[in-house]
Amino acid sequence: MLTSNLGYIISALVLLALGAGGYAINDVMASQRLKVSNAAYQALLKDANNTAALETLKAKNPKLYAMYTFETALAKGDIEVLTQVSLSKDNPILADLATYQLSQLDANKSPKGELLSGMVLLQEGYELLKEKKVEEARLKFAQIETNSPLKQIAKNLEHYQGLK
Repeated sequence: MLTSNLGYIISALVLLALGAGGYAINDVMASQRLKVSNAAYQALLKDANNTAALETLKAKNPKLYAMYTFETALAKGDIEVLTQVSLSKDNPILADLATYQLSQLDANKSPKGELLSGMVLLQEGYELLKEKKVEEARLKFAQIETNSPLKQIAKNLEHYQGLK
């Protein structure tokens, strides 16, 4: 009986060894990519003009590269780069943040991001409450979507009228 199942046992052990080896190799490669991308990021923090580090970061860690470009564009007020980030489909949260920041840089532009579109309305309403313009603030708060996480904050501000 042992001899008839010996082939299955050996096959299972070989597959187990191959799986463990593959997992270990993948883990080492991911760790190496992380080290290289972190080194590139640190080099960029020291010298923003280091194009080799920028290309390395872009190749090894696209998400960190997107965050870096967003951060530098925000610091420089670079509307063109912020627009590119806002149109990115890879990271919707970062795209919404970029859209929000673009709306803050251009007072005539309204934010269209899903996650942060109500933030401007909340800020405007709060400023109106501080100026004792309660009815105008309520109108701003009413424009926040009911399923937005900001709606409860707006209701609280409306209730307390911005006072502590």
